[in-house]
Amino acid sequence: MDEKIEEIASKAREILRKIPFAEKEQIDFQTVEYGDPTVTYESSGCGFVQVVNERGQERRSVIAGSFEEMVNYFVDSAITDYAYRYELAHRRRFESNLRQTDEVREACYHYIDPGKKCIRRDYDDTPHIYLDLFAAYRSICLKYREENVISCQSLKDDIDYIADRKYTDTPGGGMYSLKASMEKVRERTERISANSSELREAFWQYEKYYRLLKEMK
Repeated sequence: MDEKIEEIASKAREILRKIPFAEKEQIDFQTVEYGDPTVTYESSGCGFVQVVNERGQERRSVIAGSFEEMVNYFVDSAITDYAYRYELAHRRRFESNLRQTDEVREACYHYIDPGKKCIRRDYDDTPHIYLDLFAAYRSICLKYREENVISCQSLKDDIDYIADRKYTDTPGGGMYSLKASMEKVRERTERISANSSELREAFWQYEKYYRLLKEMK
């Protein structure tokens, strides 16, 4: 490894150790990433360079102009990686995942740079509310279908529509319009609710999130 990069990595890890939970949570970075692509770092006349070698093709890009900038690059890489790992393991539903990752990043920086702000004023929660609401409705319908024999064909059709994700309309199982797909699902949830008090109560616990969507328009 480039000696300068070794020195920078040592300094960055010294800073990261100020975070009380850094060792336990493995808040760290790699100076060499093996695989395809392979990623390494080098010092150069213009600063510090990231070298990406993918299938024999090499790409070089300057990522820092000074020793201190490169230290900050490694520190931020480690903290950001941890923030995304934490968010995946402890995700809060019905809101932007970026809010949670930024909160975790700021909590980490509190120990090494107390004045650094990561949390933004505005986040777009809308797509996350849509997707989590689809998932909640589907989970309710799947559970009901597994536990009950549905004799009413129209009720079964509506439950199957949601449980089998028939509201998706792209080749990959996505949706061209979250709003349009939600309108189709809501038609079914309203009919289902009229026929089943059990399902009506199950859907109702998520009604506040649907109302949030209506308010966002």
